[in-house]
Amino acid sequence: MALTRRHIYVEDGSCSLCGSGDEDVMHLFTGCGFSSGVWSLVGQWCKIDPILAFHFNDLLGMHELIEGGKWAKKVIRGIMMVTCWAIWKSRNDKIFRGSSPRVIDVVAMVKACSFLWLKNRSNFGCIVWKDWALNPLYML
Repeated sequence: MALTRRHIYVEDGSCSLCGSGDEDVMHLFTGCGFSSGVWSLVGQWCKIDPILAFHFNDLLGMHELIEGGKWAKKVIRGIMMVTCWAIWKSRNDKIFRGSSPRVIDVVAMVKACSFLWLKNRSNFGCIVWKDWALNPLYML
């Protein structure tokens, strides 16, 4: 949609992940059926209430709704950002590489990338993959 607004020809403006709706930031991250599946599984993995967002900014502020201390909020914020990146990467891989993304593969990427991010960029260098894969807030 952003390209169309800039008068750049786009053959098909529908969402590349779900095929319905115009592909814009709002749809891709909050209204797309594929993305909704990703958010649902990420919410279950984090053991938080279902992730329902009506605006992209809702996703960016989701960590503020998490019960727990400062680190719980930071971990969830990081997971939310990694999830947005993984959805965007999957969209680009489908468009530019012809891949067929699956929700479960995107969630696996979120788990792996967020684990590496936290392990290497925080005070939680001793986190363990097998525990992280079950619940990312286990160490708090």
